[in-house]
Amino acid sequence: MIVTFDFDNTLTLTRATWDKEGFLEDEEYIGPNEKMIQYLKNAVSLGHKVLVVSSRRAELLEDTKNKLKEFGILQLLNGVHHTNEEWKADWCLENKVMTNKHFDDDKEEIKRFKLVMPETETILVPLHPSWKGVG
Repeated sequence: MIVTFDFDNTLTLTRATWDKEGFLEDEEYIGPNEKMIQYLKNAVSLGHKVLVVSSRRAELLEDTKNKLKEFGILQLLNGVHHTNEEWKADWCLENKVMTNKHFDDDKEEIKRFKLVMPETETILVPLHPSWKGVG
């Protein structure tokens, strides 16, 4: 089985702050999402091939790898890929990453998987409570 994880707000957590009018003011990196890190470790222990597929830009790849190393999981992964803001499902198809299960915080990315790769099980990862249901 191939299992893929998004990076930002899936394997990591951020805290949102809002202005008086209710608009997003800023987001602050908090650290690893320990619950999702444990899901990732469990997938590896079950013998699954596990990859990170993020829509981050290519120039942020070293930052992603450094954080994954800090979290103690980089060495467990079969790959870390940035789609350069392309849809993750489209990128997976183009690159023959036929993921069986994908974890993501972005509802639009989940919808895209259901459209482009309907056989992939998708899991919507909840955001930090400060996001007030946005996602």
